[in-house]
Amino acid sequence: MKPIVDMHSHVSPLSFPEARSDAAAPRWPCMRCEAGRHSLYMGEKKFRNLDSRSWDVERRLEDMAADGVALQVLSPMPELLSYWLPPHDAEILCDASNHQIAEMIAAAPASFRGLGCVPLQDKALAISKLRRLKADYGLSGIEIGSNLNGQLLGDPELDFLWETVAEEGLAVFVHALHPIAAKPLSSNPQRTAFALFPVDVAMAAASLLMAGIPDRYPDLRLGFSHGGGTLGAMLGRLDTGFTHSKGFGGKLASLPSQAAQRWFYDSNVYDPAYLEYLATVMAPGRIFAGTDYPYDIMQTGPAAFIDSLSLDETAKASLRAGSAEAFLDESLAGV
Repeated sequence: MKPIVDMHSHVSPLSFPEARSDAAAPRWPCMRCEAGRHSLYMGEKKFRNLDSRSWDVERRLEDMAADGVALQVLSPMPELLSYWLPPHDAEILCDASNHQIAEMIAAAPASFRGLGCVPLQDKALAISKLRRLKADYGLSGIEIGSNLNGQLLGDPELDFLWETVAEEGLAVFVHALHPIAAKPLSSNPQRTAFALFPVDVAMAAASLLMAGIPDRYPDLRLGFSHGGGTLGAMLGRLDTGFTHSKGFGGKLASLPSQAAQRWFYDSNVYDPAYLEYLATVMAPGRIFAGTDYPYDIMQTGPAAFIDSLSLDETAKASLRAGSAEAFLDESLAGV
């Protein structure tokens, strides 16, 4: 069993700074210990149970050794992205998450890399924070949500994001967050997590393709959680739409199925046959391992899972570490 790089793993602080405005308080995170278990609340509403895997380096390292994971790329629990808060309140939470990730990397630099977060709801503030991520925290890139308060990622108002990360050489990992399709529906956490997360990731990717982002920012290192969600099932239709719309009004020069091969996707699809399709057809050499550690739905035994796939050794080596190195633009020595 050869070790892997896990590109999709999350962290959350054990404690949070105080909210500094009344406007932020109803959705401000707070950790509580109840009957010996830690629970994360957003204001007065319980969000999820958490345990020491979210913040304890030694506990993480033990789990990584057991799972055959040589290195984790840490990113904030997506709910901490905080796009719905006033910008300077969100800045406090983003800084807290980035600081935690930097501390965990410093504690075990051979075992961790990091993706941070910035308050994207404020253009000027986001740009200033993006330009300081490497210098202030030593991070390799950022994690962003699959939409920004209902705004698709291909919206021209977000061009500043792609321009800045391209200039700064930051990797961008798109994670499902508050799916747009869930908004008109009655609240159902299971439906959101199990069915709508992959739909929202695919909507994000499709909006970027139709906006011509692959051509406008050819060096952008963009990765998608959950194997790109349902994007694989959309590409044939997007290719047909490309032909009928003359490249979406001239915004994209190549078929979406070809342009999508420039991006990266994680292996967190649970289905070996579909993962093999991703690795051999949809995006060869662009699939990296990702588990969603430490949450209940995470992929268990990732190294053994990859070893069991019906892929050649070149494809498996890319899944284990090669694609992660390309995405981060970094040699991960020893992996």
